[in-house]
Amino acid sequence: MSILGIIVRTRPEHAGALQQTLTALPGLDIAAADGGRFVIVVEDSTEATAAATMAQITQHPQVLNTSLVYEYSGPDAPAATEAGGFQAWRRDLAAESRSPS
Repeated sequence: MSILGIIVRTRPEHAGALQQTLTALPGLDIAAADGGRFVIVVEDSTEATAAATMAQITQHPQVLNTSLVYEYSGPDAPAATEAGGFQAWRRDLAAESRSPS
């Protein structure tokens, strides 16, 4: 299992629409929202991995910036050899946002 803490920035005038979009994503919880800033916790779900959800957020046209500020991979996360090595996550964001899970 992976848990990510991210900060997402958008223009204040887009905050309401973006918040509605974000709340529809799997495994996502908005911990705080202030103007154009969101503090978000994302965890793996049956629909998508946390990394895929973060990539989807990053690709959203109203998002100006995302910052990964916390990452946890617990003992139930696949071993590096199972996931294709320790750098397996280093993929193109567009490809990651399309990955099924």
